[in-house]
Amino acid sequence: MLILYTKDNCAYCDKVKRAFWEHSVVYEERNIKNQDFLKEVQSYQARTMPFLFDTSANVAMAESDDIISYAIEDSF
Repeated sequence: MLILYTKDNCAYCDKVKRAFWEHSVVYEERNIKNQDFLKEVQSYQARTMPFLFDTSANVAMAESDDIISYAIEDSF
């Protein structure tokens, strides 16, 4: 499962969500305004948003272009 951590007013977060929508990538969005999600993403040592965690492959990444490439190449 792909979990995408986002924050409000984030152009890079919007870029990833738009690409996911265009390519029908299935994911769960977790906005860090929710304190539980903020604590969760901090446990991955994330410093910037968006941040992706793939629970099936135990892969984490923060760069929006890398997130898009990873999700599109690995989605099926």
